[in-house]
Amino acid sequence: MACKNAMGSFVFIIFLMLLFGSCDTGIEDSPDPGILRITLESDQSDTVIVIVTDTLTVSDDDILLMSIFQGRVFQDSTYGVLYPTISSTRQEEIFYNLILRESGQYKRFTIFETYVPPGFYNRIEYGIDSRFLKLKNFDLIEVITPDNYFLKLPTSFEVKSNGITEVNVSVKPFQYIIRYRDIYLFQPEMEVVGINHL
Repeated sequence: MACKNAMGSFVFIIFLMLLFGSCDTGIEDSPDPGILRITLESDQSDTVIVIVTDTLTVSDDDILLMSIFQGRVFQDSTYGVLYPTISSTRQEEIFYNLILRESGQYKRFTIFETYVPPGFYNRIEYGIDSRFLKLKNFDLIEVITPDNYFLKLPTSFEVKSNGITEVNVSVKPFQYIIRYRDIYLFQPEMEVVGINHL
């Protein structure tokens, strides 16, 4: 009986080793990492939206509230987790006003800044969700993004030891707001428009 229990325990341990061994999708840590910074900025030319029959131009007090969460950076099938700031210890859902303006221009946000091992990477992913659009002289408009909406940005870049690699992402906020019956949908595409080594 003891032999049977021992054999059962042995098989269970082997099963756990195989299970967790096969789930290793993370990028190995490095003693000399670099910093990956990802910024997001709305396209400066996308300033007009049609609401019902009115054509409106964005103003300084307008709001398009959107959240970003669960960022990852990939080396083929392996990935590293992205955090909002260098000092963050966990992933968070952070909200941004995509049409926030400063000095007449859309603001650029740093959405992720994380230590990652040096090397070459080829994809960035993160989830988004939207809340509402508030334009001058209009009531608040609910804006909906489908559940589990993740953006996949294929792009090739290198992170060097003790260096900073900045990846700049752009979105056209109004182009991707579409009226469907009585609701407004926001299903944006985003693109990498610049990579800088600082």
